[in-house]
This record gives sequence, structure tokens and C-alpha cells, in this order.
Amino acid sequence: MEIRLAPYITLGTGTFAAIVAPEEEILTLFTEHPELRRYLFLYISGNGSRLLTRAGDRSATFDVRRAFTAHQLLTILREAGHTIVFIEHDPTLFESGGRGMAAAIGKVIAEVATGSLVILYTPAPDRFFGEMAAYADRIITLAPEAAPVRKQSVRASRAGQATLGAF
Repeated sequence: MEIRLAPYITLGTGTFAAIVAPEEEILTLFTEHPELRRYLFLYISGNGSRLLTRAGDRSATFDVRRAFTAHQLLTILREAGHTIVFIEHDPTLFESGGRGMAAAIGKVIAEVATGSLVILYTPAPDRFFGEMAAYADRIITLAPEAAPVRKQSVRASRAGQATLGAF
């Protein structure tokens, strides 16, 4: 099983990928890849999810589990038997009592990835994400597409400078 994340980025079974990307890029992954519905898909979120309510149509193979503590996340991962495991990183899991757990969770994610595709996702990395991502096969950062920049003529830019200088 393979998923094309971007033109030159393909993810497959046996891979633990840590991904930093805007939410819209990941939502595109859910909406533009109908082949995901063919596989047993586990979505793990923490205390809250920024994506789940906007993920669109989900089929019966889209299982959702919520972890309220780092220990619960470990338990969910150890019990996972899905083809695709998507983990939406929640730093609040590590705030109370879970500070030393990030590395342990990273190791377990790597173990789960031997038979599955595991994606650890965050829109903004933090220390805990970094500790888990240290065990990833791939760390991927997707930047939002920038709008094309229009070139200004020299005359227009000089006029703008003169106007700015007048204030």
C-alpha cells in the first residue's frame, strides 16, 4: 500500500513518517485519496482535534480513538492492528505526568510501523513531537503553497518609496 503525499513524497507500509504541515495539506490527504477507504484506518487524537471534524466523509473503516494521557496513547498504539495509523499530535498529553513518555511512545510507534503505515502529524512542532520524531523513518515538512509574486516595475517601486518617505 502506498500513498502519494506530494509529487515526490510517497509513503508506504512499514514506514513511520513524522509530518509537519498546515492543516489544509493534511485535510487534502483525507479528501483527495479515496483509496484510503480500502484500508483499515485508525485515527488517534488527543484531548481535542483540529482536523477530525473537517476530515469530510469517513467510511466504516475509519476508526477513531482518543487518548487523554500519554499512557492511554501507548495502550492504543500497542493494541493497533490497522493498515494505516494516523496520530494527531497533542502536546497536552505530556503536560502532567507524561514528560518522560515521548521517547517511549516514539519507540512504540516505530514498532507499530513495521506492519503499518504510521503518520505522526503536527501543524507546529514542539519538544515532545521532536522526541517522538527521532524514531521516524522520515521527517517531512510541507510548506503551504505561496501565491505567485508579481514583479513591480522600477518606476512603481520608486513611486512607492517616494510616497512612503513623504510621511
